[in-house]
Amino acid sequence: MEPVYVSPRAPMSLWQEYRVRPDGIELRSFIVGHTFLPWDEILSVTARPPLVIADLFRRDARFQRLFAVKLDLADLVRHVAVERRHGLFGQYRFVPDDPDAFVAACGAARRAALGEGAPGDAQRDTA
Repeated sequence: MEPVYVSPRAPMSLWQEYRVRPDGIELRSFIVGHTFLPWDEILSVTARPPLVIADLFRRDARFQRLFAVKLDLADLVRHVAVERRHGLFGQYRFVPDDPDAFVAACGAARRAALGEGAPGDAQRDTA
């Protein structure tokens, strides 16, 4: 399937590539290799502020998981958090070229695949 959105390789992403496909999110990174997350495994896709560790002290308990995998320089800039239903790693954190556009593409692709108002729709976090 052709990707809906492709985040080009860039220094902040450590030259890794992230794609939104009609059936899920594809992560191509050095840490997790070529990983595919289907929409039915994803709870949420959210744009987050810098400093991943600071989420332990923010009010939203969803982001207080200890096993978040940072695929690139997510601590330094606005990034995307993908929360999974199950698996060893509850969250993936990474920096696409435009986190808000990536999240919007995820929301549109997820609604198209699972139906309008699907649980865990992608969202923009203003925290």
